[in-house]
Amino acid sequence: MSRPLKQPPESLLSEAAAEAQRWEEQTRAPFVAQHPERRVPFETQALKWPIQPLYGPADLEAIGFDYARDLGFPGEYPYTRGTAPNGHRSALWTMSQVTGFGRGEDWAKRARYMLEQGLQGLILEHDLPTTNGYDSDNPLVEGEVGRAGMALDSLEDLERAFDLPFEKLRYLMSVCNAPQPVNLAMIIAALEKKGVDPRNFVVHIVNGILIEYTCVGRYIYPPAHGLRIATDCIEYIIRNHPNWRPISIISAQLQPAKANPVQEIAFSMAIALAYIDATLARGLDIDTVAPYFHFVINVDMDFFEGICKLRAYRKIWARLMKERYGATRPEALKIRMMTSPTTIALTLQQPLNNIGRLAIMATACALGGAGDAMTTPLHDEAHALPAEEAIRVGAALQHIVAHETGVADTIDPLAGSYYVETLTRRIEDAARAEIDKIMAMGGALRAIETGYFQRALGHEQYMRNKDIEEGRRKWVGVNHLRVPGEKRQIEIFRADGRMEEEQIQRVRALRARRDAAAVAAALEGVRRAARDGGNLVPPCLAAVKAYATHGEICDAMREVFGVHTPDSQMTGV
Repeated sequence: MSRPLKQPPESLLSEAAAEAQRWEEQTRAPFVAQHPERRVPFETQALKWPIQPLYGPADLEAIGFDYARDLGFPGEYPYTRGTAPNGHRSALWTMSQVTGFGRGEDWAKRARYMLEQGLQGLILEHDLPTTNGYDSDNPLVEGEVGRAGMALDSLEDLERAFDLPFEKLRYLMSVCNAPQPVNLAMIIAALEKKGVDPRNFVVHIVNGILIEYTCVGRYIYPPAHGLRIATDCIEYIIRNHPNWRPISIISAQLQPAKANPVQEIAFSMAIALAYIDATLARGLDIDTVAPYFHFVINVDMDFFEGICKLRAYRKIWARLMKERYGATRPEALKIRMMTSPTTIALTLQQPLNNIGRLAIMATACALGGAGDAMTTPLHDEAHALPAEEAIRVGAALQHIVAHETGVADTIDPLAGSYYVETLTRRIEDAARAEIDKIMAMGGALRAIETGYFQRALGHEQYMRNKDIEEGRRKWVGVNHLRVPGEKRQIEIFRADGRMEEEQIQRVRALRARRDAAAVAAALEGVRRAARDGGNLVPPCLAAVKAYATHGEICDAMREVFGVHTPDSQMTGV
């Protein structure tokens, strides 16, 4: 039977503070006088907050720490200790990896190999032509077809890509933000063609276009139209495929842009609020909408910053949903997240060292709660698309963390650490203050349109790069323990150079044999919905089934919405 938890009496806390002061003056200070510290100052990597030599009860007293309010129990508000009551003792996180290159059949072959390595989730990346709304034969995209992801020109490509053992998949995530209604329509149509019951299979679309305007750049239409398109997809999935996941806020894209943990939480939460407000305006309620929201969150090499950031994310989401929107269902208060080691910690130099970095960061993800799923980048990604050996090592790495370290055997094992609880609360308070600032300026859309997010990230990039250039942050292989004349230590993957020309010929052959009148009528339906404000997914689905190409459908929306041209003077990018 559980007992009520009480805070220690004030007299005990004061006594602890006095003892800490005595230790500092009588024990530590004389030692440091004889043995100076190796670094001045000690501070967290991203936030540059000072790190004290020792944390104790007095530090929790200083932040007004309250067990019930700040920590609580797993599976209960405010979810600091995790959203699952039994942590990962009942089930481990879904293990996944990102993949994408070449044509549909190239991706399918690689995806099957990944499933054979014990992975359960696939994240499908599309190439730059696809994510920017162009067909493979557009002269603007020469040399980019199938290079940084899979080429998707028509429904035929996804039919080839979906040559998969769906019974082995827990979910498929698809990353294609700007043309998301087209991507979603192709997924729906391809699954129908394959005879896969959508009620038995979870599709997760990222649909996070506002991040693209902030730091990535794979956008097509102006931000307000981008938000409208994303909201169309969210509404359509909630109403038609309620077991699917229609939105993921990829704060993992903010982090490589050098957002510190406070900015990462605040910017991504403000962006989520913009989507929520737009979706609620469609007549849905918060207890229905909130459970569909999902975050992908990176952890960097600062072990404790990353762990505490994950814990703060859960607290802030729960409190925003309860306090701002009045959500009452526990499922609406629980954040859904996928965690991942960050790619920005990986080096071109001495790439085998990246395996160690990935293991450390994956362990931090697990200690921070891991979330519903974890994906790991691979040690050769600074060189090229991952090779099969790197995929095998990356898959094994997650199993090593899960099964060999013991970190998943008890729930929230770092809870109660004076340092962890102090840092978690400091991150939470600072992020809440930054969210309030963003909302006061008009919310995330306004912060993007005025360049506030972009300028803040630009400043952070400058300061973090200076730390490396001037040697304040040691980075093995880059500015520390370098090897003169170093040669590449690994074999790298090289895609078939003929795939681009073959993809171009395929899309041209499709245009020659399809029903041109049916395509024209379907594209006019897309333009009409764009003009009239109707949900864009149904007309995009009709166009996809008529074998209109990806680029043609995106062009139909370009004719109505125009394109986004950022002002570098305003945004700082």
